[in-house]
Amino acid sequence: MENTKVLSQNGMPGKWLTVFVLVSIAVAVLSFTFEVQRARSSVEQYVGIWEDDIARAKLFQGDPSLQNKILSQLKEVHPAVVKSEVQKPESLQCLFSTQVPITLNSLPAGNIAVCFGTSELAIKAMTSPLFMLGLVLGLMFLGWSYRRDFMARLHEQKLEAELALSREISQISRQVAHDIRGPLMALTTLSQLSHEMSSEKKELFDHAVSRIKGIAEDLLSRSRKSSVTGSAVVVTANQQDLTSLLESLLKEYRFSNPQVNFTWHKHIHSPEVKVTLDSIKLQRVVSNLLNNSLEALPEKEASINLTLMERQDHWLLQIMDNGCGIPEEILPQLTQEGVSYGKEKGNGLGLYDAKKALQSVGGDLQIRSRVGVGTQVVLSIPKPAHSELDPDLGAAHS
Repeated sequence: MENTKVLSQNGMPGKWLTVFVLVSIAVAVLSFTFEVQRARSSVEQYVGIWEDDIARAKLFQGDPSLQNKILSQLKEVHPAVVKSEVQKPESLQCLFSTQVPITLNSLPAGNIAVCFGTSELAIKAMTSPLFMLGLVLGLMFLGWSYRRDFMARLHEQKLEAELALSREISQISRQVAHDIRGPLMALTTLSQLSHEMSSEKKELFDHAVSRIKGIAEDLLSRSRKSSVTGSAVVVTANQQDLTSLLESLLKEYRFSNPQVNFTWHKHIHSPEVKVTLDSIKLQRVVSNLLNNSLEALPEKEASINLTLMERQDHWLLQIMDNGCGIPEEILPQLTQEGVSYGKEKGNGLGLYDAKKALQSVGGDLQIRSRVGVGTQVVLSIPKPAHSELDPDLGAAHS
């Protein structure tokens, strides 16, 4: 009902209705003209059959009964015929008429005048196949136009709703980033004042605080840029060392989940594992994948294995677990927004966000799984270009 109201306010139905009315009038006029021509042609053909008899009766003042009978039958030739005259055709005055000359052996014998009724012609025209076809085509065009405008307006409303939702999310993100600063400051102060905490726990504590602070700053930065540009935010990527980031995350997860056996393997020959994906994004991607694995693990002998491998132009990070696994038919859908599996309160954003983040820098994410065996997620992360690794070298090449 709301959409119909909006469409009416925009004048779209009025515009197409006007077009339909004009087209209908044009078709009606065309059909009426065609019917007038058909009536004239029918009368002329019929008179042509009896032309000699009519002309003979008129020229030689013969019996007019045959002539009158012929004229009376003109109404059967076409229902629009209302009057006809042979003796004094000029006495007939009507809006639509025709005059048919009659001859006998090339001798002119006068004219037959026939009048057509306007209302009879109109009725005949409105019931003709030509008018009916034009009316049906016009209604089809009107329906198609209404549907096209309606769908266009629905699409516009959808875009407006998405924009409003994006603005609302931006405001919420800014509020969350602002409100989290208070407890974050308290945690930072507690970390500085705590003397009884072991160095390992303090390191984990500081790392967790740093992650929360990074997430808050990222949310605030994104919401600011989104408010200014009104579009998606492009975050400038800083080169990060993937090994140090993963090792810090593993310390945190090992401390939080002592019942899980985390293993970490590196098969690389480069001294540093530099990536251009932003560290906050990278932490969020790996953290979401580790959380997914933790939720799928068995109660006993739970294990998660992380393996980093090197290829010519990209890094491969493999995360494997011995969890419950995922049915094969579900796998292609898991990276779509809003799709989740095996979680009562899952929102379907983790894998979607991970794949989107990797594809934004030219990477990718692949999932393999077997029910009852476990799941393997492989992240493909591009290496930075040589000019990005060494600014001086890039300048020299340029």
